[in-house]
Amino acid sequence: MSSIIRAKKGSWFLGVCKGLEKSNRGNVFFWRLVFFISGCFTFGIPILIYLGLAVIFPIEKSE
Repeated sequence: MSSIIRAKKGSWFLGVCKGLEKSNRGNVFFWRLVFFISGCFTFGIPILIYLGLAVIFPIEKSE
């Protein structure tokens, strides 16, 4: 199992969802949909979680 990173290439905002996809934890569209819909219905708590993950996950190294 690969570690979770923040992707630089192909990311929309901070690269958390793309990093989850690169670590084989689901499709990027699925993660973006989960964060968006849950953010709309739970007063923005998943947005805070997303920002926390952006702080915790290391940034992908340039190749």
